[in-house]
Amino acid sequence: MELELKLQLKRLGADVCKSESEQLLRQVETQLATLDSSKKEEKKRITALTKDRSALQERLARTSTLFAPIGGILNDEEAKTLILKKLHAVASSELDRYFNAAKRHLIQVVENLWEKYALSNRALET
Repeated sequence: MELELKLQLKRLGADVCKSESEQLLRQVETQLATLDSSKKEEKKRITALTKDRSALQERLARTSTLFAPIGGILNDEEAKTLILKKLHAVASSELDRYFNAAKRHLIQVVENLWEKYALSNRALET
């Protein structure tokens, strides 16, 4: 969940992510202003909206604290660099896999030749 939020922050920026929460917070505030705490039916609604308000405020604070260490919004140059790094890592792992398969095959061929044509030291002397 936190990784998804960090990725969203890196792509869109804190302002975009905060704007939705701020809009919801304004809606909650306006709804709270219209409710009357003396009515029993509205007290439950007030309690629920108060919890929602605190959750939204917590989300805003969390967004701010997560945005600072990730280094801002991802720009085009950083995106290109990340794509090239990922492409390099994939190509490198595939090349390593093919190289290791070829190496195992070569070792197997040499071992088969060794078993087939190996002679003892005494057999060579005679």
